[in-house]
Amino acid sequence: MSGADPQTAIHDTELDVQRSSGMVRWAPLVAFGVLLLGLARHAGSGISDPDTLWHVLAGDHLWDSHQFAGPDPLSRFTVEPWVLNQWLPELGMALANHLGGLAAVSWVTHVARVGVCLVIFVACRSVAGPLAAAFVASAAVLGTADSLSPRPQLVGFLLLGVVVLAWLRTAGDGRTRWWLVAVMWLWACCHGTWVAGVTVGAAVVVGLALDGRVSRRHLIRLGSVVAAGALVTAVTPLGPRLYESFATVRAVSPYILEWRLPTLTSPSVVVTLGLALAVPLLWWVARRRPDRVQLLLWLVGVGWGASSMRTVAIGAIILAPLAAQALDTALRRPRTVTTRSEAAVVAGAAVLSIALAAILAVGGPSDPQKVPAALDTTLSSLPAGTVVWNSDLLGGWLMWSHPDLAHTSDTRAELYGPAKARDYLTVIDARPGWEDPFDSVHPAAALVEERSGLATALQSRGWSVSGRDAGYVLLLRG
Repeated sequence: MSGADPQTAIHDTELDVQRSSGMVRWAPLVAFGVLLLGLARHAGSGISDPDTLWHVLAGDHLWDSHQFAGPDPLSRFTVEPWVLNQWLPELGMALANHLGGLAAVSWVTHVARVGVCLVIFVACRSVAGPLAAAFVASAAVLGTADSLSPRPQLVGFLLLGVVVLAWLRTAGDGRTRWWLVAVMWLWACCHGTWVAGVTVGAAVVVGLALDGRVSRRHLIRLGSVVAAGALVTAVTPLGPRLYESFATVRAVSPYILEWRLPTLTSPSVVVTLGLALAVPLLWWVARRRPDRVQLLLWLVGVGWGASSMRTVAIGAIILAPLAAQALDTALRRPRTVTTRSEAAVVAGAAVLSIALAAILAVGGPSDPQKVPAALDTTLSSLPAGTVVWNSDLLGGWLMWSHPDLAHTSDTRAELYGPAKARDYLTVIDARPGWEDPFDSVHPAAALVEERSGLATALQSRGWSVSGRDAGYVLLLRG
């Protein structure tokens, strides 16, 4: 040992440092790429979300009628006008189904899902190094997992990530990004989450004002971007009718599970809560006082994440770059510039994930999943116009597979109104007084969960079991 060459020892140490630095830089990116590849498996599982089918039908209706609002063409029992406030993705879903069936819808969904993941990563990477960015972006993807279903909201999440990234860059360079107004118009054509974009922009502008980092004249320009982005939502093809859906959804929200307060039984809620708590904790560890922009964005993210199960994903997306930057600061790692090699790794994983999803989607089921398809023959034998009192989770499938039957409910609860929402819960659980709202629609059949209170109550009234499948039972009036 005493004869060892000091220069050789130094060289070996430098190699170890380089290897360690390389691992820190590339391992998180590879892990994020593996996450993208893992998500592809969902494309091979078919369509099982109860909303997807009626979204496709909505797109078909719009292609044929060119009507963005009006009476509901899919159910005779709705009482509110149908306002197609998600019309642009619905047109896309209908087109995908026309070209390639539900397999194409499943694949397009995955493309949007990958887009959400990428924009979260880019937002994190814009303020943090690869280690913190990849780790936090992966966590944020888990925070959105409950909502990454085949619905137009995926487009809303993608545009939210774009808006968060743009406003973070504005907070850093002070540039007035007028193109955000066009993004807000596009967003208003896709999903009601556009409201979150307004709150993000307002938080950044107010934070810059409180920090005194820009002139009053510049603040007016930035504030104009936020105001114009909010106002431009009134000039979509729906016009002011776009805002009707907010009132109708709010009226029935107490009866919709997705609008209940977040619960810790959901992994997405736990992860998003972890992101929310990690940000101030990491600020404290790093002994760094956040500026007002960061603090207000944190409050906005926490507010959205805590509002309801439906908005947990919004909170995760807003909180992600804040958590990544705070983690990077706490680790005391300099934020390196994104290299072409780094971008190639992430982009390559995304392309591979999309290609794998295409293969899995083509080889996967082409019919709706988690529905009682074994009962198709019996349902098809019922006379046209037969009223079927059904679980709302099967409403989309019934209007898709059996449009000649009259289903009584579906997941578009806002169209049925709060009174019918209350009646539905009363009937499905066979609570006292369930007979009147049930008999008022004169059903000749019922298709409900096998273990529901209604299934038991109907059998006690003499209704006969015609068949069972996928946890549901079809009952016919005796």
